[in-house]
Amino acid sequence: MIDSTIDRQKPVASRVTSIVGFIAAFFVPFVLYVRTLAPTVYNLDSAELTTAAYTGGLIRATGYPLYLLIGRLWSHAVSIGDVGYRMNLLSAVFGALTIALVLLILKRLGVGPWAAAGALGLLMTARYFWAMSLVAEVYTLQTLLAAGMVLTALAWAKDPKPWRMGAATMLLGLGLAHHMTTVLLIPGWLRLMMGSDVSRDLFVKRTLIMGAAGLVAGLALYLYLPILYSNAPEFNYAGAYDATGQFVARDLSNWDGLLWLASGRQFHGMVFNYTPNQLVAQAAGFVVEVWRGLLFGIGPALLGAWVLTRRNRRVGVSLLMMVGVYAVFIIGYQAGDKATMYLPVFLFLAVFLGVGYQALLDWVRGDSDRAEARTGVRLLQLVFVAAIVVPTVLNWPVVDRSDDWSARDRGESILRTVETGALVAGYFHTVPVIEYLQLVEGRRPDVDTVNRLLIRPPHLITLLKSQAGRRPVYVDEIYTSMVGYEIVPAGPLFRLVPLSNSELDRQLSQLIPSIQDEPDGQ
Repeated sequence: MIDSTIDRQKPVASRVTSIVGFIAAFFVPFVLYVRTLAPTVYNLDSAELTTAAYTGGLIRATGYPLYLLIGRLWSHAVSIGDVGYRMNLLSAVFGALTIALVLLILKRLGVGPWAAAGALGLLMTARYFWAMSLVAEVYTLQTLLAAGMVLTALAWAKDPKPWRMGAATMLLGLGLAHHMTTVLLIPGWLRLMMGSDVSRDLFVKRTLIMGAAGLVAGLALYLYLPILYSNAPEFNYAGAYDATGQFVARDLSNWDGLLWLASGRQFHGMVFNYTPNQLVAQAAGFVVEVWRGLLFGIGPALLGAWVLTRRNRRVGVSLLMMVGVYAVFIIGYQAGDKATMYLPVFLFLAVFLGVGYQALLDWVRGDSDRAEARTGVRLLQLVFVAAIVVPTVLNWPVVDRSDDWSARDRGESILRTVETGALVAGYFHTVPVIEYLQLVEGRRPDVDTVNRLLIRPPHLITLLKSQAGRRPVYVDEIYTSMVGYEIVPAGPLFRLVPLSNSELDRQLSQLIPSIQDEPDGQ
């Protein structure tokens, strides 16, 4: 007779183990990220995102409505540190949750705890994944949503219930409402969802309704952008400055303006604008960066891709499609910081890595329980541990932001330097931090700023020249077309001082050779 008590205890023990594993998969990377987290507002896009989220402002294409909404709720609800720190912490939460979801994906694929731990450890310590978990950025939320898309698709394929379809499509919609590169994952995601064994269930009326409802619910987040626009936010990067310094906001209350922002139309010229030789160089750079990101994991990840494709062609091919399409786009995208966009690639490679590690364990273990097999398994497990420890040690000093106050220090130095009513024109390492200090912390509202990314170069020169004679004007780099002005270093910036007529003549004489000095043509 079977002991029913023991039979009931097994599922309970399994659920407890799963819960403990999920908690550990979250807290281990979370502790690591908090230990190395940036202590305050960071520079570049991070400052822009922080200020926009906290103040209810708007940012550049593609708008990132989901991030802005979550960030606004989080930054006002959480009272730890300053606003910059809170938004950095949010990235750490997203990064740690991604690791935990990848554990669930690996479990569904039959990967055991040791192999899963090795794969998760390498993903956790991958240079760009780790770095993007330490500052306010959109990428860890993107990977979290991508992991959720894969997990719900696998759940649907195993048990095609209508609510699972709704959950899967809602995550797709949320992914699109967060980062438009999610569209690159759709071909692989559809292949994952539409296996031959469940394709008949796709056309059940209730399933179609739930799927459509989930997708619409996710995409509806874009309606948050017109709401923000209607409030005339003080912080608005969805537009451009004219030559007078007037900011002309893009009208997001109509479909044309909303589609302009959501589609990233202003950046379309940066896609596949390389020469063939440049594309080859970009592809080589991509391979190098992926290798640097996963280090010892590349070989086992390739093995895992092969094994998974042989065991479950639908899942293996689907994930390879996601990696391939995304990689092609990244290689062809013309942006200086595009390495930060590699995170989804690392995510899917980590899944392959877990499968590869498990395949190696199974091969070493074989069908034998002899001492030699057990010793081989233990040695391989030690290799997994070493593959985590080594990149942790190597990457820690590179990514650690725990003592990085540089952005705040630079912003505060600028505000201490410039006079009342000054105009500061600069790039992303200058202006967003100043605006954070002004709009979030209430510092120096008298100072005007212009982000030169949002103004055409001729308009910028016109603006600077028109304002330099009226009030103090500062720039963060020297422009070659500023003839007639003395460039005076002032802290981290340069002040433009109009020259007198005599000084202007002297400056021009240095730039234009006199008639007497020119060759006579003989």
